[in-house]
Amino acid sequence: MSVFAVVPVKDLREAKSRLRSILGPEARATLALRMMDRVLSAVRDAGVEDVSVVSPDRTVLDLASKHGATPLLQQGRGLNSALEEGRRWAMECGASALLVLPADLPLLEPDDVRELLNDTEEGPSVAIAPDDARSGTNALLLRPPDALPFFFGPDSFEEHLRAARKRGLGVRIVERLNLAFDLDTRKGLALLSLPESLRR
Repeated sequence: MSVFAVVPVKDLREAKSRLRSILGPEARATLALRMMDRVLSAVRDAGVEDVSVVSPDRTVLDLASKHGATPLLQQGRGLNSALEEGRRWAMECGASALLVLPADLPLLEPDDVRELLNDTEEGPSVAIAPDDARSGTNALLLRPPDALPFFFGPDSFEEHLRAARKRGLGVRIVERLNLAFDLDTRKGLALLSLPESLRR
């Protein structure tokens, strides 16, 4: 497979807004950049060479460039719009598969990415990694890149699953701790043992 990866990142002023009561703006921005750094490193170390970061934030894009990722200045609003822009880039570059990973997976390791890429399905397929509540979607592998629309938002795991089955795609559900853990709560933050210097 010719796999291209897309990592969407919010404007740093809006980063991790659910942690606003715990962390100040600068700390949340720093945390978001650290998590993006980890995700990009994991993707690279798993052997994916073509990676793009889609964001409306030029600070994010500058850092993405330093990591060797292709920076795409987001034109539309919202996550699904950002991913469509990333998908267009990947398809124009000749991708046969598209890996979508959000930037807020602070435990992600290369082996987690390799498991997503371990596609043995015949024909068009999708791999879906749900969050720990099996409500949201924390990663997608689409083969081909336009195999499925994006439904990120409430209950996106079931939306993606339903759409894939309706289209007759091969479906693989990838459940791994590091893929299921996204950082949105006080409890999640405590699990990371965040340095005291970043706390409010």
